Amino acid sequence: MLFGGYQPISLSDFPGRVAAILFTQGCNFRCPYCHNAELIPLCAHPDKTFGRKEALALIQSRQGLLEGVVITGGEPTIQPDLYDFLCELRTLSLKIKLDTNGSNPDCLARLLRDNLLDYVAMDIKAPECKYDLLSGSAVDYPSIQKSIALLAGSAIDCHFRTTFMQPLLNDDDIESIRTSLPENIRYIVQECK
Repeated sequence: MLFGGYQPISLSDFPGRVAAILFTQGCNFRCPYCHNAELIPLCAHPDKTFGRKEALALIQSRQGLLEGVVITGGEPTIQPDLYDFLCELRTLSLKIKLDTNGSNPDCLARLLRDNLLDYVAMDIKAPECKYDLLSGSAVDYPSIQKSIALLAGSAIDCHFRTTFMQPLLNDDDIESIRTSLPENIRYIVQECK
């Protein structure tokens, strides 16, 4: 695991829980509006990153104060040892939330199958016709759809969200996304700041 940031406490990133946030280093998307752009490169300056052992120590030092941990990024599912890291987090009796772009449904399926997640927030960047534009990269859209179906069909708490980046997205795009998602799921449109 390679981390590029840590927030010791958040009251808003894990619904209903006091949580710490670990920011993974590296992302397979290049969204033009990314608010964590310094986390995009997989190889960042060593003075600005830390590993799995340090991350666990940070979380352990907050035990008794935290109810959960948010793993975000960057994109956590591109980390080759994410599964093992979440297994280690599970031993701390904390709830785990994953923020993901949904590009790695196989990883997501394994984490769900082995009960390593308690909550997932998945970004829906755009309707299919604009996905490459809003993600800044060539995206395998069927993988995004597979991740959506996995989460919608699971018993896990989750929500989907879109950053409303104007003028790249418009109201019709948001409606197209909304109608493409399964019924009875939580979908949030957040303003781009």
